[in-house]
Amino acid sequence: MKIACVLVTHLAVKAERRRYPVLRGKAFIVVGPGQIVRDSSPEVEGVVTGMPVREASARCRDAIAVQADESYYRRVFDSLAVALSRRSPSVEQASTNVPSTLGTLYVGLSGLGRLYGGDAAAAAALLHAVPYDLEARVGVADGKFPAYVAATMTGPGRTSRVPDDTASFLRAQTVDLLPITWDAKVRLHRFGLHVLGDVAALGPGPMQAQFGSDGRAAWELASGIDARVVVPYRADEEIVEELTFPAPAASMNTLLLGTDLLLGRAFARPGLRGKYARTASLQGAVIGRTPWTKSVAFKDALGSRDRAMTALKGALAGTALPGALEDLRLTLSGLTGESGIQSSLFADVRKQEQLRETMRQLAQRLRARPPVYRVREVEPWSRIPERRQALVHFDP
Repeated sequence: MKIACVLVTHLAVKAERRRYPVLRGKAFIVVGPGQIVRDSSPEVEGVVTGMPVREASARCRDAIAVQADESYYRRVFDSLAVALSRRSPSVEQASTNVPSTLGTLYVGLSGLGRLYGGDAAAAAALLHAVPYDLEARVGVADGKFPAYVAATMTGPGRTSRVPDDTASFLRAQTVDLLPITWDAKVRLHRFGLHVLGDVAALGPGPMQAQFGSDGRAAWELASGIDARVVVPYRADEEIVEELTFPAPAASMNTLLLGTDLLLGRAFARPGLRGKYARTASLQGAVIGRTPWTKSVAFKDALGSRDRAMTALKGALAGTALPGALEDLRLTLSGLTGESGIQSSLFADVRKQEQLRETMRQLAQRLRARPPVYRVREVEPWSRIPERRQALVHFDP
């Protein structure tokens, strides 16, 4: 089945510039959790997503550091997914394991060709569904990864299609396009594997021996093997409340009062009744500076204003505001029902519920798929120990 990759490169940068026009034309780095580069503007040279901020700052000393606002980026992404869903019922967001994949969506083209008059016309319809200022590009192929590679090679506002010989098309492309971590890409380059053709030529055995299950997956993608289907997208539910201070707020007491007021509004909403929130994000516009943000992942999902306020007050203790805040926005996300909190009457089901809830909590804290794995036998008869078993992501 033909799949289209709708790609918005540097979504975080474009979202920040949309919200704060003062950043247009300036070099800045979007700083993610763990002091890792979340994104960087085109004016920043030699910096890529996943790189430590310390190294990025050394390469571009004039770059402005902007704290990532994942909640805001998610809202921009949600608007893209909704727009594309009006063109096709089969829309999927790329995996969030790698931060650079935000802004990458896959759309199943099954049936759309007949509706729009061919795959090329369907791809053009998807392109026109994205706001012009985000400069989307579209690649079409028989698999997700080759479609993504095609999109990266296409200019803004354009579409392209992968030739029938997918392996040949991928051969000369850099391994930096693989959906793996920054550290894994560094290791590939150290082994002399700079393009996808090098990975494909090495073979699945050596790749799995050196990189585990991720190595095998990387070899398949580099060889043009990608049987993954499009899984329809489902937007995360969020509760957002905002206020504007009568006068710029420079004290923590004023910030806490505003936070308490917004929590009261949020938990009074009918949509939050009987539900619990796993994370809270605070954001305020700072006079003359980039916005201040603070994200908190609750230890346990919370369902009341008082408990959420206690948790936020503890997280904000010792925090110094960078300047006077003009406004304040509160976003509650990771919403779950009572089934995610209460235990089951049956021991086996209760364990499964607890495992699922634990994994969801970890995903909210890490903002990525938790690095939790289980051991599975692959080739137990092999003489090479590394081939006998493999690590696969744990999914309760």
